[in-house]
Amino acid sequence: MFAQAYLILILNQVHLFATMHPEFYPCESHTSKDGHISIDCQHRRLGKIPKFISLSAVSLNLNLNHIHYIKGDALSGLPNLKHLSLMWNCVPDPLKEQRWPSCNLNVDPEAFIGLRNLTSLQLAGNSLKSIPPLPKQLLILGLEFNNIFHIVKPLGTPRLKQLLLSKNCFYANPCYQSYFIDPRVFQDLPELLNLTLSYNNVTAVPQHLPLSLESLDLGENKIESINKESFGNLTHIRHLNLGWNCQRCDHASEPCFPCPNNQSLRLHPDAFLHQNASLISLSLRGNSLRTLPRHLFMQLHKLRDLDLSDNFLAYAIQNGTFYEELKHVVSLSLLYNYEPLNTFSELILSPAIEKMTALKELYLSGLFFKELSDHSLAHLIKLPRLEYLELRMNFICSISIDSISKLGMLRRVGLSQNMLAFSPCYSTCNSEATATYQTLDKRHDYNSQIQEVPELNTEHGSEGDPCPFYYSMWHFKKQICSKSLFFDLSQNNIPWLNASTFSGMENAVCIDLSYNYISQSLNGQQFSSLSKLAFLNMAHNRIDLYSEKAFREVSGTLKALDLSNNEFHFVMKGMGHRFTFLSHLSSLKVLSLANNHIGLRISNVLNSTSLRYFVFSGNRLDIMWDSRRNQYEHFFQGLTNLTHLDISENHLKSFPPEVMVNLPSSLRVLRVDSNMLTYFPWGNISVLQQLCFLNLSSNRLSYLPNFHFELRLVSLDLSHNRLVAIPRVFLSLAVHLKHLMLHHNQLKILDVYSLPLSFHKGNTFCPAGGNNSASSCKLVLHANPFTCSCIISGFANFLRETELDIPHLTTQVHCAYPESLAGVNVLSIDLRSCQEIFGGFALLCTLLLTLAATSIPLLKHLYGWDLWYCIQILWTGHKGHTPANGNTADNQYDAFVVFDTSNKAVRDWIYKEMIARLEKRGRWRFRLCLEERDWLPGVSCIENLHQAVYSSRKTVFVLTSPSGYTHASGIVRQAFLLVQQRLLDEKVDVAVLVLLDLDFPKFKYLQMRKRLCKKSVLSWPKNPRVQPLFWNDLRVALVSDNVKAYNKNVTEGFL
Repeated sequence: MFAQAYLILILNQVHLFATMHPEFYPCESHTSKDGHISIDCQHRRLGKIPKFISLSAVSLNLNLNHIHYIKGDALSGLPNLKHLSLMWNCVPDPLKEQRWPSCNLNVDPEAFIGLRNLTSLQLAGNSLKSIPPLPKQLLILGLEFNNIFHIVKPLGTPRLKQLLLSKNCFYANPCYQSYFIDPRVFQDLPELLNLTLSYNNVTAVPQHLPLSLESLDLGENKIESINKESFGNLTHIRHLNLGWNCQRCDHASEPCFPCPNNQSLRLHPDAFLHQNASLISLSLRGNSLRTLPRHLFMQLHKLRDLDLSDNFLAYAIQNGTFYEELKHVVSLSLLYNYEPLNTFSELILSPAIEKMTALKELYLSGLFFKELSDHSLAHLIKLPRLEYLELRMNFICSISIDSISKLGMLRRVGLSQNMLAFSPCYSTCNSEATATYQTLDKRHDYNSQIQEVPELNTEHGSEGDPCPFYYSMWHFKKQICSKSLFFDLSQNNIPWLNASTFSGMENAVCIDLSYNYISQSLNGQQFSSLSKLAFLNMAHNRIDLYSEKAFREVSGTLKALDLSNNEFHFVMKGMGHRFTFLSHLSSLKVLSLANNHIGLRISNVLNSTSLRYFVFSGNRLDIMWDSRRNQYEHFFQGLTNLTHLDISENHLKSFPPEVMVNLPSSLRVLRVDSNMLTYFPWGNISVLQQLCFLNLSSNRLSYLPNFHFELRLVSLDLSHNRLVAIPRVFLSLAVHLKHLMLHHNQLKILDVYSLPLSFHKGNTFCPAGGNNSASSCKLVLHANPFTCSCIISGFANFLRETELDIPHLTTQVHCAYPESLAGVNVLSIDLRSCQEIFGGFALLCTLLLTLAATSIPLLKHLYGWDLWYCIQILWTGHKGHTPANGNTADNQYDAFVVFDTSNKAVRDWIYKEMIARLEKRGRWRFRLCLEERDWLPGVSCIENLHQAVYSSRKTVFVLTSPSGYTHASGIVRQAFLLVQQRLLDEKVDVAVLVLLDLDFPKFKYLQMRKRLCKKSVLSWPKNPRVQPLFWNDLRVALVSDNVKAYNKNVTEGFL
């Protein structure tokens, strides 16, 4: 019978653990359609690998933990594991924060060997000094950011495809020696495809590299030369990085290590001869190259991407013939090849560049020249496929746009960060260069080669998304301009615009004019030549939008307009503004007026029938919607087709109900985040029949309405507020809600029944989404101070059983109360104890009653007389040791004050402070006995002293220094002895010590006194604000019984 009960108890405990901790706790898991499980234990502060048992787990992520030791059987419960990531568990000392101690990851030899299905192992950032034994079938091995710089023993992984060894020995993780890999290591890797050795202090190309290599990264090392045999056997290599070996240091953003005497990387003309049929991309960036060996690229027939940036090739670019060897190159980067301390008058390109007929992308930023003339671009015109021309940061002040227009296939021209003004009256060039701003009369017509203005897809959410709420100007720019002609003129010196500014850009679909100095009122003529303009960025300027004719010339084509950060005119006091130009822009879909501080003296109503996306963040709607004025209540009502409205960061403290009912009925997305809202008109939100996403995050909402109202939202964001509760009826009618964000609030208790019905178990509204079994509905709860008690047992049970997607469930959904459980995961609540708490209490009471009914009669029968006798003895002893109360009435004084009368400072303190405070002030007034004032003349000193001690309730010793206690006054010493004698005779402790010096010596008696009766030892404070507290403590010490105030822990052994 006992064995059966014990078995039931064990089974119950197992069931309890399974209930408290879901599978793979404290980690999260995702199951794919084919049943494979991926376990995510990232950033869980784990000190060891959890003991999981699963035959379906194929992926385990243990990154960013504190695992310093891997046992041989740590992963034995996951025999089918394919992907294991153990990165950043023990960061090397030079890379970690100073507050973290040094560590090393120790791996048992059997830890990985037994994983026979493991194909990918990531061990970056673990301070490994050697490579642990690996399974033979491994395909991918990541060992970056370790201390592995001397590899001698083969890895034993003949099927390995990728070996990542970067950043094991560089300036941020030094090893103070050359990197070494024994040739036998590579001979044991016959199928290796990708090898990274960058940032490793490699001084020469390793020998006997695997013949199968397709990608080799040797960047950021100290290789000084590449000879003919360096890559002689690598006939399959496709991607080769040799950048930053002989570094150019006058343009370096990180610690720089040039070759001896600032020499360039020595390249043999036949260095890449054996890669003629395989090499696709080659990087020679940052190698201080001044010339390129002839025929270096001659045999590279498949080369498509070549990076020659950050070298000294300024003159080679002007005169070199290496272009002739790059007939098949598609992308050529010549960035930052400027000549030190030299700015060329114009861009000069070698005629040989005409041979690059396959070239599509040309990067010429950082060459430093003033003029981009017809002659500069003459050779580029003969490149039939050139689509991208980057000329950023060149100090260009004069440009021939007509020559650029002759590049028929051009799609993007990058001219940002130059000195262009497009005005002969405002030029940073000299007088000779100003003539180059004039354009040719005859322009190259390539209308047939330019695509039509692309249609803007305003429903750009994911396929099947019922509420696409993500949007940004960057997104629309990419959508409109990716395959259209785009001129980037941002960050130049353009002061104003006129029709001639855009001569030669007539076919431009997108133009970026942001970060210039444009300060003018637009009158409808500036963009008259841009008949295809669809995207225009004029952010960070000083545009005056008062004119009704602004942008009218592009009203039929302009789809996206960015006028953000043009606050210059809006912050001028007394200046009026109008937005009437919007009604004429019939094609405008996207408009941004963000960060303009718009608040007063503007149009009362915005009117547009085409606008869909409107960004009005960073303005002053709090002023416009102030309760003292109502002229802006209809401000957005005229935007009849508006679907997305962003009014975040507008300093709003409340959202007027009148404004809510006047918002466009077509609105689908409303962002009111990052304000200061304490009130929101929930009762009026039902007027927005099509609203599906509402963002109220980062406000100051502390409560939600407790009444029913219709809510058609699909997504509601209430994060980063001050909510303390969610009423049950608040979301009762939110039948379409799929995403609810409640994180970073003050929720202590969350009633499960306050959640939408669609979130409850068994509801079919939230089907599995994506490629895993996770629900398409999301509930975000982390960073709330939950109370972990039986009152939220239903909520904890809901978290365990729900199929909702709850981010950070096992990592950041923590208890905050009670304090003993602070930081504990909510899933750790013992549900069974909560469910049976009353049954357990009843069991305890019954057990106690049974024991009492059984033991009391038995004890009375056996030990009744003995128990009665003991009680009588204890009671008699207690009464006999109780001090007589009648003696207190005979006390003549409340306290006898003993002090060194020869110390003038003490005497002054006694008569000016103590007597004034205790005898003349306060609710309690005491009668003090003083030697100089109250002793009887003619009576001996010892008799006066004896009378003063025994006729006073307390004796106060005022001490200033060791001298005042030992030899300065015999009265003090004799009084102390009498007080001690009184303690022995009458069992009365009347001593009170007052220390006037903070640095009083630590005498043994004084230390014991403080531990025995702390309230009888007082120190005079130096801070005047604390002195009233001292007098109050002294009054309490004078009227209280010291014996009753004794520390029980101290007196237990001897009293």
